[in-house]
Amino acid sequence: MKKLSVIFLLFIMTFALNAQFRDNANLSLFGGGYVATQNTNNSGYWYGMYAEYMPIKANGWNLGMSVVASSTSFKSNDRTNTYSGNSSSFGGGLAGGKYIYNLFPKYSGYFGTNLMIKQNFDSGDGKSVGADGNLGTFSMNQKDLILTGEINANFLKKINEGNEFFPRTQIRLFLQKPVKANRTAYWNEELIDQNYHYDNSSFSLELKESIISFGSKTQLEPKLYTGYYRYQGNKSNWFAIGPELALKKKGWDDFLSIYFLLKKQVGNYEKNLNSSQFVFGVNFMPFNIKK
Repeated sequence: MKKLSVIFLLFIMTFALNAQFRDNANLSLFGGGYVATQNTNNSGYWYGMYAEYMPIKANGWNLGMSVVASSTSFKSNDRTNTYSGNSSSFGGGLAGGKYIYNLFPKYSGYFGTNLMIKQNFDSGDGKSVGADGNLGTFSMNQKDLILTGEINANFLKKINEGNEFFPRTQIRLFLQKPVKANRTAYWNEELIDQNYHYDNSSFSLELKESIISFGSKTQLEPKLYTGYYRYQGNKSNWFAIGPELALKKKGWDDFLSIYFLLKKQVGNYEKNLNSSQFVFGVNFMPFNIKK
């Protein structure tokens, strides 16, 4: 059975930003969902939180700790298979960020990074037509210890009085790699694949370009979002594009963002009913609401 929960891992991480762009303490609450365009029975949702506290200052860097917790649920089917699964994860690690006012003549910059270790729990069950043509049942449980790393860059126009074109460019690189995994799986209640586990390694590269900034104290920024994703478990490659709307206070990071994406499998792959998806989500960062 194909295990689809890895598709959502890239949407449960947020930018680790700080200094004059964020406070030392930050909180992000997020949630979202997806539905396949060709088969609405292929769908899922996720929600969670990310928090960081970076009180240490060293050579212009703010350093500290970060924690994350999330949950996902999904279901899928095609002509011969049905499957539903759940995944939960929690972890923590190090976070850092640096603000540079004179990065370029017209731009300041903020660079953030984090490195975390997470415990991930996956479970699922389904029904499938076997090689003998008979309908059988499948179930699995997997536990992973996963190392994640992230680097992001923000390029910010120094003069932003409102109604500014292209006020911000965001680039985010994310990588995760399991360091330990254990899995048990059953076919018709008989133990199978004792030495096999699903590889939850993944890589992504995302770009967000703010088109214009409306307002003075509270600003609205429509953005264009593009992203590339590689999931090692099923060797799949995906491309996403779509709009994002963000609200922010002048001089601070977003406190609310809503996005809607078209995510499409690309490269060489077998045709399937899940290869094109609508993805939508929301992020709320209450500590970024400033007077």
